[in-house]
Amino acid sequence: MSEPNRYNDLQVNGPGWNRTTLVLIAVGTVLTIILFLLALWLGVGRIQSESKEAAIAIAEEKNASAQEVDLANTLRETTVDYVIEQEEIPAYTYAQVQSMDMSVPSGVTVDDLKQVTRYKLVGTEETLYQLEQEYDLNCLFLLAIASHESAYGTAQFHPNNVCGYGYKGFSSINECLRTVGKALANSYLSPSGAFYKGKTIAAVNRTYAADGAWNVKVAKKVAYFYQVISENHNAQLEKLK
Repeated sequence: MSEPNRYNDLQVNGPGWNRTTLVLIAVGTVLTIILFLLALWLGVGRIQSESKEAAIAIAEEKNASAQEVDLANTLRETTVDYVIEQEEIPAYTYAQVQSMDMSVPSGVTVDDLKQVTRYKLVGTEETLYQLEQEYDLNCLFLLAIASHESAYGTAQFHPNNVCGYGYKGFSSINECLRTVGKALANSYLSPSGAFYKGKTIAAVNRTYAADGAWNVKVAKKVAYFYQVISENHNAQLEKLK
């Protein structure tokens, strides 16, 4: 090939490159750019997806935290409301107790009763509570009788007869309480009862005990029980404020 022709060929095809090589290079370059852009697009999409998932997770965590706070507040408010409701049991005075209808339930709970039982009467709270639910009876009145007649169960003329009821013993203190509780409701506090004289402690005194001052001693204990229970409710309420 003459020098001018070879020079012309170099100008057209480049040094050692033909048209096919140039096409392949161009196609490869385009494919590389396409793949780069595709990878970039996929990377951006993945980042956006992960960001969205993170945002959702954060939102869920915030909601969970808010729910926990709301639950804590709800529980606290419920507890406060419960204690306030129980505060309806006031600290009655001796004079108020003497005028009370003992056939009206006191409304105390088992936990309330645990605040006022002593010595051998400890453990009778559930029985006292059940008797109030079953009969028309203020269970604090029954507890006061047992506390007065037996010095909280420590002095008994007959086995387990903590209420000074009749001249017999009982298999347990709880049996004595169930027997006397039923008798008070049906025979002493019911207008149709054999020993009914009225529904106050003084009225029951007329047929239950020979001691004319029995009602004073029992009423003082009932007033004391109300005072202790009411003070305990107030203390619980103060802790929640």
